[in-house]
Amino acid sequence: MKPATTVTKVCRVMEQFQERQSLGITDLARRTGLLPSDVHRILVSLRANRYIWQDPETKKYRLGVALMRLGLTAFERNLMREKAQPIMTQLSRRLDATTHLGLLDGQRLELILIDQISGPTAEMLQVHLGETEQLHCTALGKAILANFDRRRLASALQKSGMPPSTCNTITNAAALELQLEQVRRCGYSVDHEEFTKGVCCIGSSIRDFTGAVVGAISTSMPKARFLEWGEAQLGEILRTAGDNLSAVLGPTES
Repeated sequence: MKPATTVTKVCRVMEQFQERQSLGITDLARRTGLLPSDVHRILVSLRANRYIWQDPETKKYRLGVALMRLGLTAFERNLMREKAQPIMTQLSRRLDATTHLGLLDGQRLELILIDQISGPTAEMLQVHLGETEQLHCTALGKAILANFDRRRLASALQKSGMPPSTCNTITNAAALELQLEQVRRCGYSVDHEEFTKGVCCIGSSIRDFTGAVVGAISTSMPKARFLEWGEAQLGEILRTAGDNLSAVLGPTES
């Protein structure tokens, strides 16, 4: 079925606010490829329904209260997050570590951080719920990439790039592919101070009832504690956590 043209235009406008807090009509028209008159009509309708708010001084637009309420409702009702919380809490307490949950957006090839149980490394990581995770240098991201075929892997890396976060970050696609092969063999992914210096992270993918990868779970801790536990032991713990969460997932929102 062909999508409704007007709805598609509205979505294109709304998506721009993921990257910029406030935007004017000219910016939105340039970013979306829409006519300024079309953008204006869309914004007027969205503002009337409180999905968009206009700053009276700058005349620029930003997301409104109604959209925030809708987004929070979707966030709270997310099935994966609901099912994962007991597992994440238990994992965080057992390891005395920060535990993360990422949701895969299969269409945009992005991984979104949707929950976090704070531990000793929470302040060091400086991540926020709703942010897009780096795929090439985090345990969450590598757990996802390891399940992509070559075409999707290439598309994901082309879209996100491989920027260095620390001196340990892998910035070469061939080197990353070798590591992803290891992830496939052992069932868990590792970030050796690749995203944040002094912090190691280990993760595992999550599958829905069809067997499709829908997200990932990971735990982060200071390097010294990581070495005390040992990679193999932590890997088994995270792989079990991923399997347990996969087992309780029914049909999920796509």
